[in-house]
Amino acid sequence: MKNYNFQSLSLVIIALISSLFATSCQDELSDNQLKGEGTAEQAIITLSGSLTTQTLSSSNTYILDGFVRVPSGVTLSIPAGTVIKGLSGTLSGNPATGTAPGTLIVERGGKIYAEGSANNPVVFTSNKANPAAGDWGGIIVLGKAPVCYDGTTIIEGIPTGNGIDRGYGGNNSADDSGILRYVRIEYAGNVLVDGDETNGLTLGGVGSGTTLSHVEVYKGKDDGFEFFGGTVNADHLIAAYNVDDDFDTDQGYSGTIQYGIAIRDKDIFSSYPTGSFESNGDNDDATGCAYTNAKFYNFTVIGPIGPNTTSLSTAALAAYNSAAIIRDGSELDIYNSILVGYPNYQLELETPSAFGNTVNVEGVTLVSPSYNSFSAQCSNVANLGSTVSCLSAISSGTGRGSLVVLSGLKTKAWNPSSVLDFQPNSQKAGINGGFQGAIGATSTAGWNSGWEKF
Repeated sequence: MKNYNFQSLSLVIIALISSLFATSCQDELSDNQLKGEGTAEQAIITLSGSLTTQTLSSSNTYILDGFVRVPSGVTLSIPAGTVIKGLSGTLSGNPATGTAPGTLIVERGGKIYAEGSANNPVVFTSNKANPAAGDWGGIIVLGKAPVCYDGTTIIEGIPTGNGIDRGYGGNNSADDSGILRYVRIEYAGNVLVDGDETNGLTLGGVGSGTTLSHVEVYKGKDDGFEFFGGTVNADHLIAAYNVDDDFDTDQGYSGTIQYGIAIRDKDIFSSYPTGSFESNGDNDDATGCAYTNAKFYNFTVIGPIGPNTTSLSTAALAAYNSAAIIRDGSELDIYNSILVGYPNYQLELETPSAFGNTVNVEGVTLVSPSYNSFSAQCSNVANLGSTVSCLSAISSGTGRGSLVVLSGLKTKAWNPSSVLDFQPNSQKAGINGGFQGAIGATSTAGWNSGWEKF
């Protein structure tokens, strides 16, 4: 009997010690929570260097520390609702000795599957409490599709000597780098020096096997989206309040993009010409390159001048020259779209006869407030309004006038203090029976609802 009582007492003592130990661990865990080190339910996990194949968890928050690589043969899967934050760096203006900003680089042969949903997007953003454009480096995806070079070339924005495969391009038009669907990229972009930058989303030689759908770049330091060659197609893209161009196509890019929104701020622009579309061939004027020939369908582009804007600053007027600028070695097709609110031209051909480039503009409303909608050098623009040439449109005054009346857009399309409304006042038919702009006037709910940020 005494032995039994002794055993019982021993068990009680052991239970008390275990309870005290557990309480101590819980107290220590609470301290870690206060320090921001996370819990088993919501850990803060740093990603750095070269990754292995893995699936992230939406229960965690991830930090990009420096150049984070997805090398050839590796797959990075990111489920809906996951938040990934990039650390800032000091490379800008100091590429030799500065620290790299958090940047996700999918190298040739690597794959990324970032698959959010309309109500639960994957979000890449700044790690700062008060975020701003350029806080981190952005996302770079490199593929094996053709570019304007023999073989491959090197992506800009990443300095040498860090072990990263910076090459892109090849001969596989259907190359597959994965999926970006319902993804928002905020406050990204890094400028090493002028002309050598990372963007919100940089795509080098990405093939048509890759899926880009419902992706937004918000307040990026450089371009929103830049396509260096490749054949990837895309749909439902948003570029909002970026510093440089919204959609920049170069090096023989030849994909089709349908449904897009670009919106500008009169106080956010770069020190060099800033537009919603920029199309270039090869920066070195290489001969024998395929033309850059992007095709854009159903875009709504809203420049810095709104219905109530009376003037722009001198610097803004110098930067915001054209909604779309087409340069050497490039062609551009725009269909069923609305381009409004740029102070000088909605469409400009900088060197229209350099390589005999032709631009097709059909079913498009182009409006500048009391200015020309077209540059004088635009004799190669065909099919404007399906019937007239660019020069005859200039002589007849087509495309000028009241911003609201001719554009058909509601005033809420320019007012970020309210809920932005990109539906036009009335349905305007485009070519092939389609409608003009990114969102039809009869739509009950825009595709930009729920996952975007304005």
